Amino acid sequence: MFNYKREHGFSIVDLLIAIAIVGIISTASIPSLKGWSRNYNMQSAAMDLYTHMQIAKLGAIKENKSWTINFNSGGVLSYQVIHKVNNVDTVVKTVDFSTQYKGEIQYGDPTATKTYPANSLISFTPNGLSDTGYAYISNKSKSSYYRVGMLYATGSIKIEKWNGTQWK
Repeated sequence: MFNYKREHGFSIVDLLIAIAIVGIISTASIPSLKGWSRNYNMQSAAMDLYTHMQIAKLGAIKENKSWTINFNSGGVLSYQVIHKVNNVDTVVKTVDFSTQYKGEIQYGDPTATKTYPANSLISFTPNGLSDTGYAYISNKSKSSYYRVGMLYATGSIKIEKWNGTQWK
C-alpha cells in the first residue's frame, strides 16, 4: 500500500471564494441596513420626544407650575424642556437634531406643509394637561413620520406613526 500524506484545512482558492461570497452578500445588504438605520433614528427621536414630554408633564404636576417645550429656539432645529425657577426660565434638557441625530430628523407633518416656526411651544399646565396638541417629526427623505403629543381631554401622551393614510 502507498502511504499518502493527507493535509487538512483550506486552500487559498477556498478562502478567496469564501471572501468573494461574503463581499457580494455584504454589498447587497448595505441599502437595507441604511433603511433600518434611518427607521431606528426616527423611532429613537420619537421616543426621546415622548420621554421629554412626560418629564415636562410630570414636572408641571409635581411643582404645580407650567412647564413648556420650546421648538426651534433661536432658529436652531431643536427643542428645549423649560420650567420656571423664581420666575426665570430654566432649561432642563436641550435636544439639537443636527448633533443628536446627525441632521436626519426634522419637523414635518405628512398631511400639511406645517413646520414649527421659531419659538413654538407646547405647554403643560399644573394639572398635567396641554391644549397644544402634537409635535410632528420626519426624516430628511420624508419617508417616515411620527407625531407625539396628547389630546387635551385625555391627558395621556401618545406616539403615533403615519402609515400612509392614517395615524396608528
